[in-house]
Amino acid sequence: MIECKKLDGEISLYTVSNGTISFSAMDFGCTITNLFVNDKNGHKVDILLGYDTLSEWKRGMQAHNAIVGRVANRIRGGEFTLDGKKYLLEKNDGQNCLHGGDTRYEKMLWKGEEYSDSEGIGVKFTRKSPDGEQGFPGNLDLCVIYKISEKNELIFEYTGTTDGATPINLTNHAYFNLNGTGSVLNHRLQLDCCKVLESASDSAPSGKIFDVEGTPFDFRTEKKVGAEIEKLAVNGKDKPFGYDHCFVTSADETHLARVGILSSDESGISMEIFTNQRGVHVYTANYLGGKGKGGVNQKMHDGICFETERFPNAINEPSFPSCVLRPSEKYWHKTVFKLKTSQ
Repeated sequence: MIECKKLDGEISLYTVSNGTISFSAMDFGCTITNLFVNDKNGHKVDILLGYDTLSEWKRGMQAHNAIVGRVANRIRGGEFTLDGKKYLLEKNDGQNCLHGGDTRYEKMLWKGEEYSDSEGIGVKFTRKSPDGEQGFPGNLDLCVIYKISEKNELIFEYTGTTDGATPINLTNHAYFNLNGTGSVLNHRLQLDCCKVLESASDSAPSGKIFDVEGTPFDFRTEKKVGAEIEKLAVNGKDKPFGYDHCFVTSADETHLARVGILSSDESGISMEIFTNQRGVHVYTANYLGGKGKGGVNQKMHDGICFETERFPNAINEPSFPSCVLRPSEKYWHKTVFKLKTSQ
């Protein structure tokens, strides 16, 4: 079932349900506003953080559940060189460009329409990112599909084509909380990731990749999200700390690979993750704040993001797989969140 209602003269909200789980998404920011799943007691839980009103979504500055790009994550120095030409970007994260700078996809109007295929039902969003937008070259035609399957999978699928060479790295910045509210530090997490990108002092990758064994980044065996998180508090507990790192998956963009599973004993809800992307940036909402749904104060560690992506700063790091899309190519990115509730 798909329903559509107008939030104002331009923006529509689509609600999609398979009878067990449901989500809503709007064409402002290509944003998923809600994701409802039954907990172990049969109560519906919205497992996405966010806001109650359109005006709050418009004011929000932390990319809640929206598409980020043209290049998600950080580009060191806010600049890159492509085919011999240097491009300058907005520096909105110290000296780095983060999530495309201050001109964000999350604040742009997309075109939504109902969608269905053999996998499920949902919404298709499209927009053209013109040459020069955010400082990037090439006109980029974008398509983002959100859908749910009969297997209770929430599926994200992104495609893009360009008329000029450009870096591209889209992701969705969904803040998950399988209990709906409160800290996620007691959520259990298991990741099929043996390596993680080393972060430099500016939070962009240093270019090195290290083994997770013997570090707080080792989630190969399930443990609580917060089990070793305090080991990352290098500036002391009074400063934001937590996971904000890109883990290396076993995917190569040609096929889906399992990333891992997040689960909550409190709600009984679990979420298994699959993607075709080489990286998954795990972010424990270290800078989260402000009022969210129901007027609840959103605090550090109240959500967790799994931003499936190409490696951050890949455009400036020769050792990383390329993030450049050329006119003869098609960008394809797919991520699946398989939801289940145990009694």
